[in-house]
Amino acid sequence: MAQEVNHYIATGKDRSKTISGQYGDLSGICLFEDGKFMLYGYATMVFGSYVFEKDYLLFYPDQLPQFQLYANHNPTLGDTVSVNFRGFEEGKTFVQFGDDNAQPVFNDGANCFDFPYLYEQSHPMSQLKFVVQKEDFDAGPAYQTFHYQNDQHLNDFIAIYNKPQRARTNFAAYLYLTEDKKLAISLSNYGGRKGFLRENQVDPTQKRWLEILAMKKEYENAGSIELTAIFSNAEYNISYPDLEEYNFDKATNQYISKSTKDNDQESDQHDRYLRQYTKQPLVPKPDKFDTKAVAAVSLFFTSCSQPDESYNHIKRRKY
Repeated sequence: MAQEVNHYIATGKDRSKTISGQYGDLSGICLFEDGKFMLYGYATMVFGSYVFEKDYLLFYPDQLPQFQLYANHNPTLGDTVSVNFRGFEEGKTFVQFGDDNAQPVFNDGANCFDFPYLYEQSHPMSQLKFVVQKEDFDAGPAYQTFHYQNDQHLNDFIAIYNKPQRARTNFAAYLYLTEDKKLAISLSNYGGRKGFLRENQVDPTQKRWLEILAMKKEYENAGSIELTAIFSNAEYNISYPDLEEYNFDKATNQYISKSTKDNDQESDQHDRYLRQYTKQPLVPKPDKFDTKAVAAVSLFFTSCSQPDESYNHIKRRKY
C-alpha cells in the first residue's frame, strides 16, 4: 500500500473495519470486518480469509475437495445401486465399480450435456474408485485416485467432481487511492491493474450490503464448505430444506413435506419427497493408474453431432 493509503487506513484491529465493504459491481470482492472475504462474479462465489502482510493483503480461499461422495440407503432400490454423477463433465475423470475395469466417465470431446447423468447396476457394490488426470505440471503422478469402501452396503449415491478453479487459488492484493481519493483494490488474479473501486463502505442500512451479509451468514451456518449431508428429490435436484417443515418416514427412509400443496402427479419434480445423503469417506491413494487397462468405452456419451447416440442413463446387469 502506498504511504497515503497507510495514512488512510487505521492500524491494528481497526484496519479490517476501515477497508471493509464491496469492491466492484457485477464482479469483484467483498471484505468483511472479521477478516473474511467473498470473491464474486459470473458463476463464481468463493469465500475465504485474508491477512495483512506489510503493504499487501494475502487471500486464502476455502478449498473444495476434488471428489465428494454422498450416500443414502434407499429401500425401494433393493439390490440395485444408483450413482448420480455431477460435475464430471468438467475434467478428465474415470470411475471404477468394484472389480470392473476403470472407464472414462465421459467421452473425449463431450458436449451438449443433458442432466442428470445416472448409472445403475442390478447388484450390490462393494467399492468405488475415482481417478482424475492432474492439470498441473508438478513432478508427481499424472493421475490421482480416491477409494471408497462400501462397508455399510449403501445403494443410492451422489458423486460430485469439483474441478480446480482459478478463483480458489491463493492470491494477493494491494489497496490504493484514486485521484479523487476513493479506495480501490487491485487483485493478482482478477480485475487487471485498476482492480475494483469500493462501491460502498459498510453501511448497516444499505440493502445490497445486507444481502451480502445474509449470503455470508448462510454460508457460515452450513458449518463447512464440504457439507456433511445434502438433500435431493427423485430428480436429483439438491436442496437445503428446513426440516421443521418435513416428517421423516422411517419405512421409506425419506422426508415428506407437511404441506399438501405439491400433492399431485408431478410431486417428484418438487421437494415434497426428499432423501438425505450423508458424506462418505474417500481415501486418496498413491496408486499407479494403468491407462492401458482402462475400458475403451466411456460410461456416458454425449455429442452435439451425434444426438441419436448420446445417452445419460445406463443400467448394467450382472451376468
